[in-house]
Amino acid sequence: MAKFLDGPGVQSALTCIIKNAEQELCIISPYLKIPIQTKNYLKSVEDKNLPVTLIYRSDYQLRDEDLLFFKDLKNLELLHCPNLHSKCYINEKEGLITSMNLHEHSQTHNWEMGIRFSKTDDREIYNDVIQEIKLLLRQTKPHVTTVVAEPRPHYNADLFQKPPKKTVFKPTEPPRKGIITKILDTVSGEAAWCIRCGKALPEFDLQKPYCDSCFRSWSRFKNDKYREKFCHGCGSDVTLSVISFEKPLCRSCYEEYYRK
Repeated sequence: MAKFLDGPGVQSALTCIIKNAEQELCIISPYLKIPIQTKNYLKSVEDKNLPVTLIYRSDYQLRDEDLLFFKDLKNLELLHCPNLHSKCYINEKEGLITSMNLHEHSQTHNWEMGIRFSKTDDREIYNDVIQEIKLLLRQTKPHVTTVVAEPRPHYNADLFQKPPKKTVFKPTEPPRKGIITKILDTVSGEAAWCIRCGKALPEFDLQKPYCDSCFRSWSRFKNDKYREKFCHGCGSDVTLSVISFEKPLCRSCYEEYYRK
């Protein structure tokens, strides 16, 4: 059941949403000045190798020390959006809509409040928030990396040593589907979905997860990381997973078909 939170409650809920993320995490905060403790929590999320989307306001100048920290988060997608004023923190299980930025001044000086909700108990709210985030994502642009003067970081760099960068594993073999599912796919002609337009496709093909029309459009630039809209495996657009040619499956489908 959705719950109202005062300032301390908002800080506690934000910490829980970051710490308890297991599949995906989205942070929307116009202004960023990340406290050291929150950086530690984000580092622990990075160790789980799950995708993190962070959206900030386009006209906000990020601090060098935060940029250095973001540079070490290999699973982070850093985006900016013009006129952003919303603050929202959400993982695959629950979310928080609040007045509080991910900014140490907000967390220590401002009078904040918020509403916490869960996917299980507040499914309509959760899905509405996901849909709104998807609309917001269409207005975002990737952060352009600039050369940052080498560090005078305010955090201990030794705490953030990274393991070797992991390459994206994109399977080439067919998905592990049961015989009944395969029969249904054949009968319905819906074995997969185009990741750009959502059209049903007769074949599951991770090397061409598009309909012919969308594949021609994608082939003009062949940007493997270009953000698409639909999961190739289930056709769902209600997901925080970053869908692209490089990662055409939502996390649920990937787990079901390739990690059994």
